[in-house]
Amino acid sequence: MYNDLSNEELFGPSDYSETSDSESNNEVSPCSFNEPINNISYTTFPSISGLILYENLLSHKQQNELINGIVEANYFDNPESNQAMCFGTLPSFLLNAIEIISRVPGLFPDEIQNREPLFDQACSIINLYKPGEGIASHVDLPRFEDGIVVISLLSSCVMQFKPLSVIEQGDDNNDNASYYNKFKDIQNTDEPIPIILRPGSVLALSGSSRYNWTHGIEENEIDEAGDEKIIRNIRVSVTLRKMKQDQLLLNKDDSNSFSLEVKKREH
Repeated sequence: MYNDLSNEELFGPSDYSETSDSESNNEVSPCSFNEPINNISYTTFPSISGLILYENLLSHKQQNELINGIVEANYFDNPESNQAMCFGTLPSFLLNAIEIISRVPGLFPDEIQNREPLFDQACSIINLYKPGEGIASHVDLPRFEDGIVVISLLSSCVMQFKPLSVIEQGDDNNDNASYYNKFKDIQNTDEPIPIILRPGSVLALSGSSRYNWTHGIEENEIDEAGDEKIIRNIRVSVTLRKMKQDQLLLNKDDSNSFSLEVKKREH
């Protein structure tokens, strides 16, 4: 899947600068699996409450472990498949990533951060993106709890956040509009906002950013954000969530066994 790419193409440059409208952008100190997490670089977005981008949270070594685990699992041997949904007890390479992310202070509000477990085995999604591929703007289904993270690997891209009200106009079939507008009172712009996701970054969504904004990736081979132009290579993302208890009970008999659904992603 990625053997022909250089180290820089796989993991991005080791040192870069970025111009953004973010609220903060600090020095990076990537963590190893067993070390305490300190001096993490994170970016918040004043227009999108609850959205935090952690740049370079995963080191090159940790990114490589994730990618090697995905490759060795043969999730994408079928060239038509680009999405793997993992259910039940997760493989070790995903559990290691969850262990790191769960120790990030301030990842979510306390009521989410302190829940046990932070993410469960009910459903994680691994997406493979070839240059030019994307995913339609969407809000994650309400069967999942507040507090979602997206891990980015291999290549950078731009994820577009759009206020849900913009997507809803003319949509008479949206049964979840009132639920998703739970945080409407703190949605303070109608403009789409581009977020650059680089290899090793972790994007955390809670509150308004989880319920009242859609997120998606346009089908481009080149992204532009501000003065930056990004040429896409192969990209992999991992989405981690926690299923609501009433939904989890529906699948109680299968909660301790691993199962996998690999398919072509819907656009």
